[in-house]
Amino acid sequence: MRYIPTLCLREGMVLARGLYGTDGSLLLQEGQSLKQSYIARISMNGFQGVYIDDKLSEEIEIKNVIDDELRNSAAKAVRDIFVQSLTSTGISQNTAENAKAIVHGIVEEIIKNRNVMVNMIDLKSYDNYTYYHSVNVGVLSIVVGVAFGMDPNSLYKLGLGALLHDIGKVFIDKNIIDKPGPLTPEEFATVKKHPALGYEYLRNANLDLPISSLVGIRQHHERLDGSGYPDGISGREIHQFSRIISIADVFDAMTSDRPYRAAMMPSEVMEFLMGGAGKLFDLEFVSLFTRKVAAFPLGTCVLLSNGLTAIVVENYEDCCLRPKVKVIRGDSAAPLYLDLKNNRKLSNLTIAGVVKI
Repeated sequence: MRYIPTLCLREGMVLARGLYGTDGSLLLQEGQSLKQSYIARISMNGFQGVYIDDKLSEEIEIKNVIDDELRNSAAKAVRDIFVQSLTSTGISQNTAENAKAIVHGIVEEIIKNRNVMVNMIDLKSYDNYTYYHSVNVGVLSIVVGVAFGMDPNSLYKLGLGALLHDIGKVFIDKNIIDKPGPLTPEEFATVKKHPALGYEYLRNANLDLPISSLVGIRQHHERLDGSGYPDGISGREIHQFSRIISIADVFDAMTSDRPYRAAMMPSEVMEFLMGGAGKLFDLEFVSLFTRKVAAFPLGTCVLLSNGLTAIVVENYEDCCLRPKVKVIRGDSAAPLYLDLKNNRKLSNLTIAGVVKI
């Protein structure tokens, strides 16, 4: 299994993971052989890429930290909350309780899969970005919380805040949120209100939400050096949950296609987080994040510094930028594996970039 950008899809390629719509309905099922009409549909729905099975990646098996059914249920729960928050009656108790139960389920699955690295590039379209982004931030935050050693109740509170971190955006003009270009200073000032708007709305919604979850929502755009918003607080003034959610939020947002910019590769965003560790982001949580989330997900095709092209077949928690790769050859010679972490003879060999093939 490997990830292929939509622009590189060809007829006959076999889909390795199903694709789902905004409402969680199945658009294309796993195992489907792609036709030109299916590729057009994938592109029309705004998917930046899909997973395929082919000879090049036949040995690569990627395990999810949560299954697709739970993930889709979580996205639907977020959608219900966001939609109901704009109605006169607000979020119903049943909707809130359903979201809480789903967060408990996510916590249980991630604890069960605590030794699994996050190796999957997420498959989300333009239309369902908001909901699946919320789920991804929840999952990534809980993964870091588990690695940090939090107890299940703390993980639940962290996950709930992470899942609902962007609810304040529903109160911002959609034309600003979806603007396909740079925001004006006035528009950015409006967007910067969303953490406080979400916090205030949920605090007054009578849904019995933990205060620490709400604080996580309010502070998820704060930065260690005080350069964040809405309150401009710094260092340990920022709640532990917020320091985790901010990292997960930045990672998932920057690795996603948006109307105003193309997605960055996980390795590029990982370098951004590592560069900001200790200044913008909590150093310990960035360190845990880089151990649990792959910079070069399994199945990523990379260009090596010696000019060879290879595919990532194994990642290491303690060495995120030096995975084990298999050289891509055009002949029938025996496979050539290069272990960039453990083979000292390869210490000068690095990954120069990601290639799309």
